[in-house]
Amino acid sequence: MSVIDPRDKHRFGEDATSLIYSHASATAKKHGVELVVESDYLRINGFEARRRDGVIEVDGITAEIDDEQWEAFITLALNHFVNTQQPPRGEALRQILFAIGATPRE
Repeated sequence: MSVIDPRDKHRFGEDATSLIYSHASATAKKHGVELVVESDYLRINGFEARRRDGVIEVDGITAEIDDEQWEAFITLALNHFVNTQQPPRGEALRQILFAIGATPRE
C-alpha cells in the first residue's frame, strides 16, 4: 500500500502545496464554487470532509488518519477539484483514501 510522505517534498524538490491551494481558489472563483479549507475541515460546495480526534469523516465514510494523511487528503482532494471542477466522490474518493493509506471502518 502506498502512503504519501510529506518529507518526500524536501527530497524530491518543490513543495507544490501552496500552488495547489492557489489553483483550487482560482478554480472555485472561476466556477462560482464555495471553497473552505481549514485545519480540520474542507468544503467544496456540498462536499464536506472533516477530521475529529484522528478520524476523517467524508461522504458517510470514516477512517482513522494522522496529520500527514490529512494533509495528503486535502492536497489530493484539491488537486482532483482543480482537474475536474468537481469534488472527489465515489471511486475518486476511494482512490484518494487508498492513496493516503486510510482504511475505511466497516
